[in-house]
Amino acid sequence: MKRRIFAAAAALCVAGCAGIPESPVPSPSTIPAQSPSTTPAPSTAPSAPPAAEPAPPSIWPARVLHNRYDGVSDDLLTGGLGKTGLGQTIPPAMSDPTKSKAVELRKRAIYANYRALADMTPAGGYGVLYGPNIDLAGRDTLGEGKIAGDEFLTYLDGATLMVQVPDRFDPKDPCIVTATSSGSRGIYGAIGTSGEWGLKRGCAVAYTDKGTGTGIHDLDTDTVNLVTGERASAARAGEDSLFTARVTSDQRARYLRDYPHRVAVKHAHSQVNPEKDWGRNTLAAIEFAFHVLNGLTDRRAGRYLPENTLVIASSISNGAYAALAAAEQDTRGLIDGLALSEPNVSLADVRSTLDLSTLLNIYLPCASLADSNRAAPFNTVPQPLREARCASLAKKGLLRSSSLAQQAAESQRIINEYGILPDANHLREQLRALLRHGQPVRL
Repeated sequence: MKRRIFAAAAALCVAGCAGIPESPVPSPSTIPAQSPSTTPAPSTAPSAPPAAEPAPPSIWPARVLHNRYDGVSDDLLTGGLGKTGLGQTIPPAMSDPTKSKAVELRKRAIYANYRALADMTPAGGYGVLYGPNIDLAGRDTLGEGKIAGDEFLTYLDGATLMVQVPDRFDPKDPCIVTATSSGSRGIYGAIGTSGEWGLKRGCAVAYTDKGTGTGIHDLDTDTVNLVTGERASAARAGEDSLFTARVTSDQRARYLRDYPHRVAVKHAHSQVNPEKDWGRNTLAAIEFAFHVLNGLTDRRAGRYLPENTLVIASSISNGAYAALAAAEQDTRGLIDGLALSEPNVSLADVRSTLDLSTLLNIYLPCASLADSNRAAPFNTVPQPLREARCASLAKKGLLRSSSLAQQAAESQRIINEYGILPDANHLREQLRALLRHGQPVRL
């Protein structure tokens, strides 16, 4: 049973929250921990030989926010929007007085993150080849595709963790799928990829933002983000803040006098390197999933262990990198297999993206003057600026050639010798125009 869907998983093809005025810090009573509507019954989970529990309960924060979704007014996959709502080009409004700000923020976060990683047009496949309405056989049979179940949210060691347990979770054949966010997305970053894949198969889905999710400290108002997307004063949020700049009140006041209206961002100002823990965060999400599953009291209740529960680590881009790192760091046999798309990994003896980007920013403006690049699309930076870059590089000893034509050719040769294929030379200017808006980096 444990390998039931592993073969299918191996073939898996995977298609923010806005700030608001200050709100009280949420507590377990703010988001009610409602019991599932199903009637509790004796456990039918598979028996297993004695083994260590996935994680001692004492390591988990006391504050775990639990919400129950009925699959009608709200749900795990679409935030109550359904296939139709996710397909709308206008995001859901933030003005319903009958709902809490956390509910509206969650709905918008799901909307934004689902749409970010898929072509949402019917011509592109949404609602036809994939989407909440498409069943496991690829047919349009699921209507709006809403999925009922329970959601558990917490914050641990700088990373947000979340577990979704659908009502159709099968205690006789339990499974967990990870959904580590890609890019800098928040906790719902992978909901439309590995999240949807796991939920449709009745698996618990273990999410983490890997410590790179939303974290903005408004220094003017001294407000910060909470795991629910709401904002609160830094003092009131305390350890529940996703990120608070490490400055005293006096330091903040002095800084704002010189530089008013500033924000501190988790990525740039936290003074930590979350990437080193991406694998650990993914493993923590898996262990949190076991913790949640072993606390269920309805028909899904049971004693779930790595020995009797299929665990698939999955995601895309650097979320997939996190899954690979988790598999490498998994010393307890939690993970059974991987289902990844375009993992963003750095291999031994291969130059990093940061190094490559830096080299292109330095040499590409001059290389764009090479005869072979004159006809390249988007090669539109004013020529005086490009000539100035060549002269600057030569003055600093970064180019040996003397004439402008030779300097341009030398710059292009340096780029190609660094690893960029000559066939891609014409594409460099397009990328640079999009990322830099045609403005060269000044040296």
